[in-house]
Amino acid sequence: MAKVDLLYLWAPQGRHKVYWFYRRAGQRIPITSSEGKRLAYGEAGFLDAYERIHESFGVPARDGPVVGTLTHLIESYRAAPEFRALAPKTRKDYGRFLDTLKEKHGHRSVAAMPREAVFKLRDDHQATPRTANYIVSVLRVILTYAEDRRQTFRLPPHWTNPARRPKKLKTGDGHRPWEEVEITAFRKQWDIATLERVLFEAFLNTGQRGGDIAPMIRQQYFRGEIAVAQEKTRERVWIPASRDLRIALDPWLEGQDQHVVLFPTPTGRPLKVDHMRHLMREAMRSAALPDECTLHGLRYTFATRGLELGLDWQTVESIVGHRTAEMAFKYTEKRRRSRLAIATLDRATMRAREPMVDGEV
Repeated sequence: MAKVDLLYLWAPQGRHKVYWFYRRAGQRIPITSSEGKRLAYGEAGFLDAYERIHESFGVPARDGPVVGTLTHLIESYRAAPEFRALAPKTRKDYGRFLDTLKEKHGHRSVAAMPREAVFKLRDDHQATPRTANYIVSVLRVILTYAEDRRQTFRLPPHWTNPARRPKKLKTGDGHRPWEEVEITAFRKQWDIATLERVLFEAFLNTGQRGGDIAPMIRQQYFRGEIAVAQEKTRERVWIPASRDLRIALDPWLEGQDQHVVLFPTPTGRPLKVDHMRHLMREAMRSAALPDECTLHGLRYTFATRGLELGLDWQTVESIVGHRTAEMAFKYTEKRRRSRLAIATLDRATMRAREPMVDGEV
C-alpha cells in the first residue's frame, strides 16, 4: 500500500510495538478491524478502517450529538428501557445530574475519558459531598450502559469504565433521628388540626418517604391501616395506624370529606412533593428546630423507635427498607452503649460512696 498522508493518523512514540490511532478533538480511537483486531499501518483493511472512523466522526446521531460523545451516551440512555424502568422520582433525580453532565461535559469523548476526569468531577462538587457522590454514581451508571454497547459508542476492546468503584467523599451522619424533645417542640407549635401537624404524624408514624406520603388518597387508609405501594422500591406494605396518627388523621379527614386525597392543597389538588417539603421546612423553622431535623430524619425516628421497643430487624426493614433500618440500628446501638456506660459509672459511683464495713480494707 502506498503511503498516504492521513491527517488524523497518530501513533505514540518510543514504543517497541507501534499502535495506530485516529486522533481528533481529544479522542484517540484505535484503528481496528470490524472484529476488534488492531491493524498495523499497511496491513490489509487499514485504510478502510481509518475511513470508516473518519466518516463516522462528526456524523450526527439521531437528534444531533456526535457519535461517541457523552451527549450521545446520555441521550441514548434516556431513551433506553433501563432508564424508563426507574421510579419517577429516581428518573427526575438522575435527569438533573444528566443535564449537568451534558451541559458541561457533553462534548467529551467517552472512549478517551480518563479516570482522573471522574475524580475532578467529584472534587468540583466537594462543597456538597452528597451531590458529589451522586453525580459520580450517575456517571458510573451511564458508563456501565455504554460498556455493554461498545460498538454503538465507539469503545475499543480494552476500554474499562473509569467511574467504576470510585472513592466517595465523606458525608457525615447526614439525616438523623429526631430527639423526643424535638418531637414535643413541633407538636407544641402546630395544632392537631393543621396540615403541618397531620403530615408530621404521618411521617413519624409510618416511616415512609415524601414521595409516598404526598399523593396518598383516602382508599389507602382503611380499617385503621395504611396501604402503601412504595414508589422507589415498588414494594407494597401495610402499616397499622398508631394512636398518635389516628388522633390527628381521623378528625382531619372528617373536615376534608369532599376531597379524594388525604393531604390536599387549599384548592383541593394533591400536594406535590416539593411543595410539601417547603411547607414542612418552614414549619420546622417556626418551631425553632435545628436544620438537622428533616423529614427523612423522621424515617430514622420511626425505625429507631421500633428497634428500641423490641421489634425485630426484619419487621422494621420490611417497612422502611434495608438502608434506613441499618442506619437506625447504628443509632440504637450507640444509645444502648451510652446508656450502658452511664449505668456502669453510676454503679461504680454508688459503690464508692457506700460506707466501708468493719474489717474491709
